[in-house]
Amino acid sequence: MSKQTFATAEQRAAARQLVDLIGGNWATQAIGVAARLGLADHIAAGLTRVDALARECGCDASALRRLLRGLAALGVLNLDDDEGCSLTATGALLRHDAVLGLSAHAQWWSQQAWGVWSDLMGSVQTGRSARQRAHGQRGFDHLDADAQSAQLFHRSMVELTRLVAADLAGTPALPDTGVVMDLGGGHGELLLEVLRARPGLRGVLFDLDHAVAGAQAHLREAGIGERVSVRSGDFFEALPGPVDVVMLKSVLHDWNDEDAVRILKRARDALAPDGTLLVIERVMPDRVRDLPEHRVTARSDLNMLVGLGGRERTVADYDALLQSAGMSRRCILAAVAAFSVIEAAVPPA
Repeated sequence: MSKQTFATAEQRAAARQLVDLIGGNWATQAIGVAARLGLADHIAAGLTRVDALARECGCDASALRRLLRGLAALGVLNLDDDEGCSLTATGALLRHDAVLGLSAHAQWWSQQAWGVWSDLMGSVQTGRSARQRAHGQRGFDHLDADAQSAQLFHRSMVELTRLVAADLAGTPALPDTGVVMDLGGGHGELLLEVLRARPGLRGVLFDLDHAVAGAQAHLREAGIGERVSVRSGDFFEALPGPVDVVMLKSVLHDWNDEDAVRILKRARDALAPDGTLLVIERVMPDRVRDLPEHRVTARSDLNMLVGLGGRERTVADYDALLQSAGMSRRCILAAVAAFSVIEAAVPPA
């Protein structure tokens, strides 16, 4: 069999695709810098020329022009022939006042998350997160010692939850009356939409002190403050209850199996008789394919590995966790943006 001495058209196309994948980090940093500079806010305020933007942002005009070219190539803004620029619909999401803004998330992903992703090799070799190996930290310990990072992280989580909260609030797994607890719910974006959709429900928002800081004022401003009790504490300890529903959105994936079972047991103990647990997570497919929704889940899985020591799980994985916590799955409902709603309860004696 003769050795191949030239590349086929298919091989050349595959090589070009791989080059694009390898260099994908440039988009993260370009968008992150745009968010940190507040470019979207400045452009929206009328500073559309490169020289004016450079003065306002304290940047070198030539270098900023190159950044703007990169952002134009990414579809974040438009450049005209006269040194002017305008925001696209995508770029407008970097404004601080955008309804579905993502400025904080762009900053978090390009700074704090970026640092731990650079040590993915170590996590793959050891099975431990970068922070566990470097500092002995677990979970969100790193936020306790860094108020600025904690604030940016929680703003990022608010932005991401806001993208899907209204759709998740429409799940038929939620009742129309009773008390629902959003466990690990941050500022309460999901709970806010749930209570808006179901006027007969009352809510309990439970998370760490730095996570719920400002939540009561936020919920009051949204018009539902009187229907929500905001509580702070550690969900590895006893929880307020009894409640009719416990929601866990994007919580279990932060933790290893042992800790996830501990959280589930606390949630179970907080439920009233015949209460319902709703686990809202991206569920890992049994076979991962080259599909957009699979890429989102696989990326999140690696992010959990390197950042927190957690993981995304298959349906069978969640069934095993629930069984270990004395619960069982009733059903699983597809939601939105690769999220699923796993409905579970304590099985009858």
